[in-house]
Amino acid sequence: MWLFFAHGQSIWNISLAGGSFELQKAGLQKTAVLDVDIMERRIFYADVGSNSIERLDLDGTFPQTVQKYDVDGLEGIAVDWIGRNLYSLRKTDIIVQTLTGKYRRALYKGVMRLPRAIAVHPAKGMMFVTDWSSTAFIAAATMDGSSFKKIITERITWPNAVTIDIYADKIYWADAYNDVIEVAALDGSGRRTIIADSGTVPHVFALSVADDSLYWSDWTYRGLLRADKLTGDNVTVVAQTALLPYGLKIFHPSVQPHFPSLCDTLACSQLCLLGPNRTAKCGCGEGYELHKNGKNCTSNCDSNHIECGGTEAKCVSMLYLCDGISHCQSHADETNCPPRICLPGQFQCHDNKKCVAPGGLCDGVEDCWDASDEKYCSNSYRANSPNTHVNEMAA
Repeated sequence: MWLFFAHGQSIWNISLAGGSFELQKAGLQKTAVLDVDIMERRIFYADVGSNSIERLDLDGTFPQTVQKYDVDGLEGIAVDWIGRNLYSLRKTDIIVQTLTGKYRRALYKGVMRLPRAIAVHPAKGMMFVTDWSSTAFIAAATMDGSSFKKIITERITWPNAVTIDIYADKIYWADAYNDVIEVAALDGSGRRTIIADSGTVPHVFALSVADDSLYWSDWTYRGLLRADKLTGDNVTVVAQTALLPYGLKIFHPSVQPHFPSLCDTLACSQLCLLGPNRTAKCGCGEGYELHKNGKNCTSNCDSNHIECGGTEAKCVSMLYLCDGISHCQSHADETNCPPRICLPGQFQCHDNKKCVAPGGLCDGVEDCWDASDEKYCSNSYRANSPNTHVNEMAA
């Protein structure tokens, strides 16, 4: 059993059977969240500093870019190991796409204010998300986009972490303001405290569960800790870290058990989305609509987007046209472009007199003299909350 954790500029692992740290990935800019795919033995992580979601093999080889845009404001990722999708929290939305980065769409729009953590329970077709705004909450949502319900809204302030015991059907979460780790049933009932001690859990950032133990990273301790998941007893420091520890995940087959699902036979052309009671349905990426046959998708890209074409079903915002990064496999978004004066990934104002970082697009402020940074904005793109990250929050 291995524990992987993010360290800001790097990702490390340590054997829980005893052993030293091993460097998994270096050279990152700002990586706080990660998840694992046991079946394909991969690690997924978001580097907000480089505006990318990436994955690499467990041995550190074959790095691949899953997404190279709209990563600013991303606060959590979760691998659906059955439906083979990646769920993420960004600004006010919950987003889904395949594990290769295709067919990305906002599954729930405008449901979050200051999102922080996400965990999925494919066997139940459910996911759980946390929000640390002034009206903090934990919500349960179906993975097919059909239902979103807040289940914990009282005595909660900074729910930094959430994880699921898929065998006991329990959710665990940590509140970094109230210095507690708590547990409840999947509907929020039966809530009870596991640990309530500012000396033991002074500032938890991430939480994971495996076998009979809870594992968490703590900023104050600058370490990784473990305790009994039922009683909170036997708190043990697994390891100390040089810098602030961020996201952590357990890598072991028992954490992601395989089971048959409708996605095995549904033959969806783009997304297969798990639902409650072992159901599933097909879905489409942004700019595409589900055909009446319930499986195929047809293009519906609007005037603010271009269609990549070829074998890649994808609509790309005109905001990313000629930004120096190919968002289409066919490079259709980087063809016949004017000379660039900006860095790759930056928006070049149409008058070619200014460069705008991705976070400045569609924020309601005209950074370009010709206002072109606010030209191709849709409600799904425009940010409705501050671009603030919990990993920048003071301890």
